[in-house]
Amino acid sequence: MTHEKIRRLFERLGVGVAGLVVFSATASAHEFGHGTGNGDATARFAVVLALPILAGLAGGIVAVRYRCLRGSEETERSSSLVIGILLVGLGVVSLLTAVTGHLWLSVTGGTIGASVALRIVGSEAVPEAGCGTHAELTVGAISTHRALEGVVLGTLYSTGAAIGLLAAVVLAGHAALETAAVGGLYATVQRRTQAVGAILLVQVGYVAGGVAGLGIAETVPASVRALVLAVVGGALLVIGTTETERSILADESVPIG
Repeated sequence: MTHEKIRRLFERLGVGVAGLVVFSATASAHEFGHGTGNGDATARFAVVLALPILAGLAGGIVAVRYRCLRGSEETERSSSLVIGILLVGLGVVSLLTAVTGHLWLSVTGGTIGASVALRIVGSEAVPEAGCGTHAELTVGAISTHRALEGVVLGTLYSTGAAIGLLAAVVLAGHAALETAAVGGLYATVQRRTQAVGAILLVQVGYVAGGVAGLGIAETVPASVRALVLAVVGGALLVIGTTETERSILADESVPIG
């Protein structure tokens, strides 16, 4: 029954995304053919901004419902391991993205992010509390990351609606993975209400970044964006590694037979 609900959710998401793509493409064609006003431009940007938000909400909701409906210890360990690996992957992607433009700033930012995360995670003596700390650190890092993605999308959209739509489609998949990681971590520590709040907070950060990107992104130096992205990447890498290690150790501690 759980898998059926998840399948239906993704079907509805697919219909919604397809409708948004068609609407945005039609609006873009209208722009090229007849010109546009500020109201039309705002409506199109809202549609483009909605694509990753829908994907992010779907990813987070699926993660929370899956963890809550299938709450056995074995399922929790396996899904925690997947989430940890996912966070490591997100951290690596963030670091690689920053390194391509500013090597030394990326190294510095990654070191700062990793050091702060290590200090906070290492200060937790109780495993359950540590897991909760992972959730708080993750939502902070990913909210920052999503805000930066919003800035990128707003900047790209300011150069052309078609480019912004393509960027939104690419970011949609990334958003689903990031928000699933946030929702899954909170569901691990049985904080379903806070999981929903964290999922919404991540999307709010993305919207704020998108609006800022549309208006003032050109004034933000690329070096600053690279530094922040590297800090986020370093933090996610440490959080993902410790979450993965915690899941593996918990699995090894279970008696066999």
